[in-house]
Amino acid sequence: MKLSLDIANRIVNVIYENCGYHCIVGDEQGKIIADSARERIGKVHKGQARILSSSINEISVTKEQELASGGTDREGYNIAIIYQDKKLGCFGIAGPVDIVTPIAKVAAGMVSTMIRDEELRNVLRQQVEKLNQSIEIVASAVEEVAASAEEVAAISQTVANAVLEGQEQVKKTTNIIDFIRRVAVQTNLLGLNAAIEAARAGEHGKGFSVVADEVRKLAEESNRSTDEIDQILTQFEEVIARISEGVKQNNAVVQEQAKATQDITGIVQTVQQVGFDLDSIASQL
Repeated sequence: MKLSLDIANRIVNVIYENCGYHCIVGDEQGKIIADSARERIGKVHKGQARILSSSINEISVTKEQELASGGTDREGYNIAIIYQDKKLGCFGIAGPVDIVTPIAKVAAGMVSTMIRDEELRNVLRQQVEKLNQSIEIVASAVEEVAASAEEVAAISQTVANAVLEGQEQVKKTTNIIDFIRRVAVQTNLLGLNAAIEAARAGEHGKGFSVVADEVRKLAEESNRSTDEIDQILTQFEEVIARISEGVKQNNAVVQEQAKATQDITGIVQTVQQVGFDLDSIASQL
C-alpha cells in the first residue's frame, strides 16, 4: 500500500485551514508530495528522509535550533506515517514545537486511518465486482433454459454453483464490513484523544479541536456507509436464498419448468438491482 496524493493533499489542507500552521507530507523517500504553502513540492525534506531511512520515527526542531542553523532547518515537528508496521511517508508541520507536536501526531494517525479506509474500499470494490460476475452468470444461465429435462438439469447446476459463489462473496464482504466498523471505533477513539489534547492546549487548541471534529466526522461517515451496505447485503442474502429455492424446484419438478424459470428471472432482476446499489455505495465510500 502506498500513500496516495489525494490523501496527502486532504490532510495538509484540513490541518492548515483549521489550525493555521503550514504543513507538508513526504513520500517513502522523503520527497514532498503535498504542501499547504505550495512552495516545496518535489523537493526532498532531509529530516523526513532521515526518519524514513532510520529507526527513528520523529524529529523536532526548536526555535533555537532554527536560528543556529541559519534558517536551514525550520522550527517544527516531523513524524512518520506508519501503516501495518511500515513507514509510508512523513507528516511535517511548522510552528512552536509544544503546540504543533500533538497536532502532527493526530494528523499522522488520521492519515493512517484514511489509508486503511482506502485499502478496505478497494477490497470491497473487488468483492462487489465478484458479486456482479456471479449475478451475470445466473442471469445468463436463466436466459438459456431450454425445454429438455437434460438442459434444465445442467443449467440448474450452473445456477446452483453461481448461487454458492454469490453466498461466499457475501460472507467475505460481510467480514470486510465488520472490519470497517472496528476501524470506525478506532477512529472515534482517535478523535476523542484529539479533543483531550485540544483541551490541554487551551487557547492554542482551538484549531486543534476542529481537527478532532474532522476525525469524529470520518468515523461517523464510515458508520453510515457500513450500515447502508449491511442493509443491502441482508437483502442480497434473502434474494440468494430465494434463487436457491427456485433451483431446487426446477430440479424436482421439470413439468413446472416454465413457471419456475419465470420466477427465477424475476428474482435475478432483483439481484441485479441490489448489485447495482451495492456497487454505487461502495464507490462512494
